[in-house]
Amino acid sequence: MSGATLAVIPARLGSTRLPRKPLHIIAGRPLVEWVWRRVTAVPLFDTVVIATDSEEIAEHAHSIGAAVEMTSPLHPSGTDRVAEVARRIQYRSCSVVVNIQGDEPFIDTSHLSEAIRLVRDGGWDVGTVASAIETREEWKSSSVVKVVRGSDGAALYFSRAPIPYVRDAEPGSADFRTGEFLRHIGVYAYRPHALQKWVALPEGALERLERLEQLRPLAAGLRIGVAVMQGAPGGVDTLEDAARAELRLRAS
Repeated sequence: MSGATLAVIPARLGSTRLPRKPLHIIAGRPLVEWVWRRVTAVPLFDTVVIATDSEEIAEHAHSIGAAVEMTSPLHPSGTDRVAEVARRIQYRSCSVVVNIQGDEPFIDTSHLSEAIRLVRDGGWDVGTVASAIETREEWKSSSVVKVVRGSDGAALYFSRAPIPYVRDAEPGSADFRTGEFLRHIGVYAYRPHALQKWVALPEGALERLERLEQLRPLAAGLRIGVAVMQGAPGGVDTLEDAARAELRLRAS
């Protein structure tokens, strides 16, 4: 499997906003199954694994033919769950590891491809994706994670605050067309050593303040490349999101 690309879909039942989220039925199938089907349908990955600490999730995954890795119930994040899988002997020779969010049934495969390219061809420790912010409301919203890039495409900072800050006036439509105002999309590809370094690092001060995990490796010096792409349709976090996803899936 040398040089292979591993996709890991971390899935746990302990969601607060949408209880038992991975097994929530949407258009006749559990959410995690929709994600797995979308990921396995594209020719980007040599192996696709669902990583979970839930026997219920594992049982369903086995029933649809998905590869499953049981992981520790103590992981504080999906990144830690992905890293545990990547450490296992059968995956150690993979050259790229991709974290596929288990609540993204419409994940854009071009985003995945570009994140992988940044790591495989661009030499970055981590590859991720951003899209243009289009409105002042989006720029101001603390639920929208912003990212500022350097001239080489490197992430300089991630924040819930409205960055980059405009000193003399609030940005308008012309400013948003410059490409300087970016919304982070949570797609991650990693070099294996960078992933293991990420999860071995202690929680950082900036990470605690912003509640943004990606600030931990950034503050520690890992190089995160950011590709600018078209926006994503968003994941499923609430019952309202699930209802919208059901309409879209039934129409497809």
